[in-house]
Amino acid sequence: MTLDNLSRAPHTFQYSSVHPVMPIEHIDGTDRHGMRQVELRHLRYFVAVAEAGSMMAGARALGIVQPALSRQIRELEEAVGTPLLIRRSTGIALTAAGASFLQDATRLLAELQASRERALRSAAGQLGELRLGVLPNYFPLPMVSNVLKAFRSACPDVMLSITPMLSAEQAAAISRGDLDGGIMAWRQSEAPHLSGMRLLRDRFVLAMLSTPGKRFRAPRQLAELAGAPFIWFDPLRSAAHHRFLLEQCRRAGFAPRIAQVGSDIPTLIGLVAAGMGYAFVPESISPTCPRTVRLVPIDELDGRFDVEFVYDGQADSPVVQQFLAALRTTANT
Repeated sequence: MTLDNLSRAPHTFQYSSVHPVMPIEHIDGTDRHGMRQVELRHLRYFVAVAEAGSMMAGARALGIVQPALSRQIRELEEAVGTPLLIRRSTGIALTAAGASFLQDATRLLAELQASRERALRSAAGQLGELRLGVLPNYFPLPMVSNVLKAFRSACPDVMLSITPMLSAEQAAAISRGDLDGGIMAWRQSEAPHLSGMRLLRDRFVLAMLSTPGKRFRAPRQLAELAGAPFIWFDPLRSAAHHRFLLEQCRRAGFAPRIAQVGSDIPTLIGLVAAGMGYAFVPESISPTCPRTVRLVPIDELDGRFDVEFVYDGQADSPVVQQFLAALRTTANT
């Protein structure tokens, strides 16, 4: 749609020296006092005549007959309350009022067009804000950075707000509308009513201290760790994580001795590096794991869980749809 189309919309305005353009109550061409109203088409016609320099040239540019255009300009002058044009045999000239009105009319039409373009870009997810939660241990991974780059490339004018949060916290925030989406696990347990797009399937491995220069011996079965101190994920902050790991241990006939509790995976890794004990952590953190911590796959820990981009599918957010498109793009590269 161009300014031409916009100015044909059935909106009317009343012109005054205090408020150059203001909405009114009636759309029949007059207000409640019987005064004729300024419509968008009046602004468009006036600007066209002023730019063309004559009624004939203005009518030609607008694609209407000259008598109709002259009538519209007279209606505009009646609504404004003063002549805007000086008619001459060689064309038209602007009165002082006309020159002032031309500036306002040009600005208003330009602002209206810009408003429409912003609305369309917002509807397409090209403007606005995307509020994301991300599990702290997944944020440094290439999988996440690649999709963020793809989204930024496709939507450079969308403000991206990212908050490190655990899965349960993300699910609650998305349900409340405080987040638009999040990269999290345990969706089926924490928020089955939300929608999700899988990013990867992960599994837990054993994290243990590996001192450089010392011989390292990796256990093959969990039974070899009976009685050893374990650093456990805080069950109050992620009950689903806690239940999943306990079920894995139960199937293997192993009961971990929980000596420490950590609030997130980076904290667990830090405590393992400090020699506080063993921990079960996602295998995907391997690229960011410190050299002093070794990740050991255990066959008995064979359960896998999904890490997804989770969002409210009922909200139908344009920026979320753009993020999903970025996810699909990176998944295919």
